[in-house]
Amino acid sequence: MEMIEHWHIWLIIAFIILIIELMSGTYFLLALAGGAALTSIATWWSDPSLTAQLFIFAAASAATYMLLLSFRKKKDDTNTDGTTHMLGQQVQVVDAINTQGRVKYKGVLWQAKSEDSIEKGSFAEIIAVDGSTLTVKALKE
Repeated sequence: MEMIEHWHIWLIIAFIILIIELMSGTYFLLALAGGAALTSIATWWSDPSLTAQLFIFAAASAATYMLLLSFRKKKDDTNTDGTTHMLGQQVQVVDAINTQGRVKYKGVLWQAKSEDSIEKGSFAEIIAVDGSTLTVKALKE
């Protein structure tokens, strides 16, 4: 029976980390799995010392992480708080809006402001988000 070699161990580590990654959904563990796989290849190709293997693992993991970051979707710099999905959505006015009032969006009450006068019970459209205040405009019926 053949003895297990260092590159086998790194490959097993890569698969274990990959399985944990699939259960957790973090991209960080994917970088570690990639680093372990690359270390396995480097160890198979030339049998470095344990210190060199750990250095290769650290460098390969960092390189894999940087590669994963480059594939990440670039965020819009004008809206970093994740509210762009709210723009254009309809809200129900719960307190009449003359310049300010309150609206309900997805079951949550929000402060609202508008240049339009909007009656209680009617619907409006979100045109901007500023913290916890929605700027809305009246929907034309």
